[in-house]
Amino acid sequence: MPSRLGLLAILLGWCAVTGHVVYHDVWPRYFADAPPGLQIDLADEATQQAPTKWTITRGGKKIGTLTTRMEYLAADDTFRFVNSYGKLALDAGFGDSGLRVEAPRLVTTIRVTRDGELREQSMSGELRVLLGPVEVGHAAAEVEGRVVKGMLFGRCTVRYPITALKPTIDRELDPVPVPAGQVLNPMMPLNRLRDITPGRLWVIREVDPLRDALAVLFTELTKGQKLPIALPTSASGAELLAEVQSGTEDYPLRVGLPVPCRVIAYRAEQVTARTWVSVADGRVMRQEATYAGETLRFDRDD
Repeated sequence: MPSRLGLLAILLGWCAVTGHVVYHDVWPRYFADAPPGLQIDLADEATQQAPTKWTITRGGKKIGTLTTRMEYLAADDTFRFVNSYGKLALDAGFGDSGLRVEAPRLVTTIRVTRDGELREQSMSGELRVLLGPVEVGHAAAEVEGRVVKGMLFGRCTVRYPITALKPTIDRELDPVPVPAGQVLNPMMPLNRLRDITPGRLWVIREVDPLRDALAVLFTELTKGQKLPIALPTSASGAELLAEVQSGTEDYPLRVGLPVPCRVIAYRAEQVTARTWVSVADGRVMRQEATYAGETLRFDRDD
C-alpha cells in the first residue's frame, strides 16, 4: 500500500514524496541555487491564462485527465492555481482483491502571493470504492484551509453516503504551521518555467500544511482500529535534489514536429522524477515521477 499512497500524493499534486527522504549528495544541499521561478507575466494576468490539459498515465496505462489553470486576483495581487481531475481511476493496492478507487470529480486549489507564499488551499470531490463491478461506497468531501499569522486553519466536511442529508463529518481541523517562503515547485503540473539552464542545482522542500492537518484528523478518526492500509503521515520538510541536465531531449508531440526540451532531474532515496521544459518558450511538456517501482506521468495535450 505505501507505493499507492505515494503515487496518489504525487497525482494530487500535494506533495513530492511521502515520508522523509535523504540526499545521495550532501554538497549540493548547501550550495544549491534557488528554484526556477514561475513564468507569470502581465499578459498572463490580463488574459486569465487559458487552461492547460494533461493526460495521466501509470505504467503506460491511461488513468485519468487533468486540466490546470491560473487565475490572477487583482483585489490582493495573488494567484490561484486550480487543478481539475477527471475520471481518475486507481486500484486500492490490495493485490488481487479487485478493489478499485475512482474519483469521478476532484478539484484542488492553491492561492499564493507574487512571491509564492501560501495563502489558501482547498480540495473538493467525490470518491467511489468498487469491488469488481459492484459499488461498495460513494462519498463526497470538501476541505479548505486559510493561512492566518503563519498558521493554516482548515475545515473538513464529508458526506457518506453521498446522498446523506447531513454531513458525516463536519469539523475544524487542528491548526498547523506554514513555513515561510515559496510553496510552489516544478514537481507540480505547472504551465511554464523560466531560467532552466544546464547544470543548475536547487532543493525542493515539501510544504503541504493542508495534508498535515488531514493526517492528524485521519489518525484521530482511526485510533484503535486495525486497518489494512498505511496511515498517511506528515511529510513536510521532505526534500529532493533537482538538477537541469546538459543537452536537450525531443518531446514527441502527437501532431507536429518534436519539441526540444531541457530536462530537470530530481532524486531522493526512494523517488526519481523528471520534468521536460520547452527550450523555445518554457512550456512544461511532461512531468514524470517513479516511486516504489511505479511510474506516474503527466503529458501535455496541447
